[in-house]
Amino acid sequence: MKLVRSDTVLHHIEQEVLRHAKEMNRILPEIRFHILDRMEFASLLEKHVFPTSPKNIWEGKRMVNKKYRIESGQESSLYYEVVQTGNPSYAYLNDTNSPMVQATVMAHVVGHCEFSELNVLQDSNRDRTEYVMYLVRKVNLGRQQMGEKNYQTFWNACESVVPLIAPHSQYNLSASVEGERQRQQDREDDPDEEYKKSYLTPFSHTMDTLLNTDTIEQVFEKEQQRKSKQEQINRKGFHLHQPCQDVFGFLQKYSPASPAERSVLDYLFTANVNHDFVIRTQIMNEGWAMYWEKKIMLKLFEEKTVKGIIDYARVFSGVCSPRPYYQRNPYHLGYNLWNYIEEQYKDGKISLEYVEESDLEKKENWKKEDGKDPMLFMEHLVGTVTDYEFLRRFLSNEMIEECYLNRIPRQHASMLGVSKDVIVRESERWIWVDPASVKTEMLMFFSHFQRPRIYLVDTDFLDGGLLLFHRNDGKKLRKDWIQPTLQNLNYIWKGPISLAAGETLYSFAAKKFTERTIKEISFETIVERMKRSEKPFNV
Repeated sequence: MKLVRSDTVLHHIEQEVLRHAKEMNRILPEIRFHILDRMEFASLLEKHVFPTSPKNIWEGKRMVNKKYRIESGQESSLYYEVVQTGNPSYAYLNDTNSPMVQATVMAHVVGHCEFSELNVLQDSNRDRTEYVMYLVRKVNLGRQQMGEKNYQTFWNACESVVPLIAPHSQYNLSASVEGERQRQQDREDDPDEEYKKSYLTPFSHTMDTLLNTDTIEQVFEKEQQRKSKQEQINRKGFHLHQPCQDVFGFLQKYSPASPAERSVLDYLFTANVNHDFVIRTQIMNEGWAMYWEKKIMLKLFEEKTVKGIIDYARVFSGVCSPRPYYQRNPYHLGYNLWNYIEEQYKDGKISLEYVEESDLEKKENWKKEDGKDPMLFMEHLVGTVTDYEFLRRFLSNEMIEECYLNRIPRQHASMLGVSKDVIVRESERWIWVDPASVKTEMLMFFSHFQRPRIYLVDTDFLDGGLLLFHRNDGKKLRKDWIQPTLQNLNYIWKGPISLAAGETLYSFAAKKFTERTIKEISFETIVERMKRSEKPFNV
């Protein structure tokens, strides 16, 4: 690994790319470019795009296999771009690429880094890479303290729970779990409801009590709820007041782990947490990067900083090749949507006046420029929405047709079980389905990403155990994965772990896995019970 400034040509390209980005008023963190050979690139990907990782046999085994595949030609070592956003951000160039390709990578990285700075999910953490490197040293030290066998067992247990990271869910850690410090702060800032009521009347507390219309049963129930909630806070240091989908985040913060175990949890959470940001913003993010890459590259070709515009056109068209909705290409879809939004805004079509216009002829010929820069509107979008809302608002039937999202190879249609009712036209090679059904399917994907939705709903279930709940969305869990997952969670939490899925309650405690039949309960019922400080699930 070496710095770009060690290569005169690439250093000049880097300076020109950043200069043009600043002239285009791009908001960027510090970006550090490095040059890697192909094996360093492969190793970087195994380290979650961080320069270091804890010593472990799994990464070494995967690298041996990857090295063989690259050297035998079974796997490409040409990577278009690899970047770890943050402030500073780290971007990596493959030394086998031509100067023109290196320029495209740098221009593309500019878009990614700005998107991470501006987006509503705020993915540009300060000194993220440096913090991970610090955690790597802590994990390596903890490995010696734990012993090799315990370390490998705990690492495997934690790594299996990584898919349960959901920091940007509606039911994330901060929204679902109330810590003791937070509760104390809330108590100081906001008096409780009864205290507020006392200021609404001139009566004393004694008179308030006498005038209280609550029955004895209601008073007793309120007191029991208050006492139970306070005892739980005092005993554990936290209170779960609604379902928590960020299960790994909860374990990282509240599991009874030793310092060495905590370092493993901290590392795996920090190294993987930004994957949730990537999957929630991939179309917007890649499209934004392609949008600015093209603008910057045209400037570089114009001033002859780099040559090979025909080769660039070939690379660009390859990266932005269209694919059907179930194999969507985020580069292609995102880039075309940003251009579509820019054109719509220039013509004044993103307005209430245009939406309410009932004359079809006027709508078809609509062009009302308001003199405002469309970029201000586009930047506002970057800072306020994710892919779900982006597609819901701007993925029109016309764009679905234009981006070939509803065009499916005939041989795929039978495998996917496409109904004849949604086919609008067909040819010898392709079939086209109804654009409305395509948008519905895509929005459904971006609501839960085809992943099972698992929530933590009780932290005091069966003698201090955790109760997880599988939200039924028509997709069943793999039964052969349930026991090992609960066993790993049990190893981390050091207490009983249960999972309610449909009409079955699975439990793992004292090295024993059990199943029992229960009455199925809806997610909405659990939410309502937790709001009333009731037990969400009774056995």
